[in-house]
Amino acid sequence: FCQHLVVRQDGGPATAIESLCKRGDPKLACHPVLAHVVDLVWAKVAVRTLFGRNSVLILTLALFTLSQTLLDRHIIDVPDSQSLAVRVTIALSRCFIYFFFLPTNMASHAKLVLSDIRAGNMKRLCFLKIPVSFIRHAKFHFAAASMVAMIVLDPVIRCLGQSPLLTQHCESGDTSAELYTEPSMLAALMLYLLASDLCVSSIRIATFVSMFNRIVTEVFLFLIGFGTLTIAFATAAAALKIEAHGWNTLWMCVITLGEFFVGVMHDEDRDELDHAIPALRLLLVAFYFAAAVFLLNLLIAQFVQAYGLSFESMVGFARLARGAKVVEALGLAPRARWDAFVRSLHFDSPVRFCEGDAGMTGAVEVLEPADLDATNIESIRRHGGTTAVDAPWPEEEAVTSDDVQDRLHRMEGVMRKMAKRLEQLRPHGAGKSSSTSAFSFGLDSSGSRGSRSDRAE
Repeated sequence: FCQHLVVRQDGGPATAIESLCKRGDPKLACHPVLAHVVDLVWAKVAVRTLFGRNSVLILTLALFTLSQTLLDRHIIDVPDSQSLAVRVTIALSRCFIYFFFLPTNMASHAKLVLSDIRAGNMKRLCFLKIPVSFIRHAKFHFAAASMVAMIVLDPVIRCLGQSPLLTQHCESGDTSAELYTEPSMLAALMLYLLASDLCVSSIRIATFVSMFNRIVTEVFLFLIGFGTLTIAFATAAAALKIEAHGWNTLWMCVITLGEFFVGVMHDEDRDELDHAIPALRLLLVAFYFAAAVFLLNLLIAQFVQAYGLSFESMVGFARLARGAKVVEALGLAPRARWDAFVRSLHFDSPVRFCEGDAGMTGAVEVLEPADLDATNIESIRRHGGTTAVDAPWPEEEAVTSDDVQDRLHRMEGVMRKMAKRLEQLRPHGAGKSSSTSAFSFGLDSSGSRGSRSDRAE
């Protein structure tokens, strides 16, 4: 019975899913009724809206990969193959990214930011008040900033009017080509992060991503600790006033210690360690023990502990992430689609409990295997008579453990167990026709106990 969790009195979407996401309780999100409501709205309404809205993002990601890595790298590796078709493909792909994907998404996000400012939906960070939607869509804002830098530095745009047509090689284009790669790299990462929001289509994948987000904070704590430790030991190494390469300044000491920890030191720096003073050798041993032995094992312990604490809740967090996407999609879905979805649920039709029992309205029928929760005892007690509101509710007889029905059921179970036991003890040569007689415990057909001689026969 989930009608009022799905639809309001006026026919619009109910606020149950939005309230669930605001509460942020992973255990409540795993409640069977709420999980079924979220999955129902997701499958019938939200999934079409979400993938329809993100189809442009998927196309943009494909064109970005084509123009920035595949074809562009092919031109760099084989300059002679720079045909007009390849140059036109690169130019058209970048035009779609720069002048369609970027402006349309910037306009929609600007509307969200302005609506938050007007509604006063702000969040304080340090001494600044920032709109909540700006923080929520920070990945897109990083991607937009990177694409703006790409437009300014794009070699194709800088070489317009040069020969051959749409070339990337000219004096101005060659100057900006090296600077163009950094914002292109950042934009690629941000686009893939934006596409990762589609993982809520599968609870299993969303659970993995939720667990990754929970554990990645432990990595940041490790990096903070490792950076502080490296600066401390680099300051101590710089205080030794060593004139050798890699140890003469504080910054060089930080870089050398990082290379020493990772194991990518240059050959000349490694050779200099053979002739280093004992104080520097002792300092390196202490640094390696503190970083490699202590910090790395502490990181592993943090991973294990964080996974153990979050394991029971990660499915709930995945369902909360899906619920947030459902709320976002309901605000974008057309009303006609929502009305068709509500009509398909048939909330006005009674849902029967079993054959002959009409049931009540406002429910969604969910079928399950008949042997999933098998029971031989009727749990619904029915009373005949009027259903008037002013009629007194019929008094039920107190049902205790000594009830006759309960005792009969227990007796039947004991008799079946004894019959099964006697069947196992029966000699292998005995006929099967006598096996059922053990169930009667010597009772004849009339219900009376026969004589000892009759039973012996």
